[in-house]
Amino acid sequence: MPWTVLTRMWKLMRDLRDETLPQLERLGLAPNDPWLLASIEHHHHPTEVVRLTQMPAPTVSQMLKRLEAEGLLVRSLDPSDLRRYRFELTARGYEVLKESRTLLMSAMERRLERLTPEQRRQFVELLDILAQSEGEKVGKE
Repeated sequence: MPWTVLTRMWKLMRDLRDETLPQLERLGLAPNDPWLLASIEHHHHPTEVVRLTQMPAPTVSQMLKRLEAEGLLVRSLDPSDLRRYRFELTARGYEVLKESRTLLMSAMERRLERLTPEQRRQFVELLDILAQSEGEKVGKE
């Protein structure tokens, strides 16, 4: 059963990626770029992004350089620690992030429409339970 769950989760994410990839490419984005831009929106240091995304540091570094070259990010020295760089989304970066979120949410919404409102609520609750860390408690909202 666990392998079946993992396989279906992987298939859902792969299908969402495949469905949205042509539109993401028109925005100049690779499949993982929306997640990286979303990470930079709140976590401005590359080390934080590596920890958050669980991607290898060299991969994140190359992705950040590419997104910076495309004008979606700007790099600067961290004023509180001049040994560190920080990244910020540019106005264009925010716009591209917004558009990519809309694309991904629309694709997911089409799938969620197959569920009743009660099934959707249960689905979110079950995902919260499965996503929690060992020993962590998920509270009701």
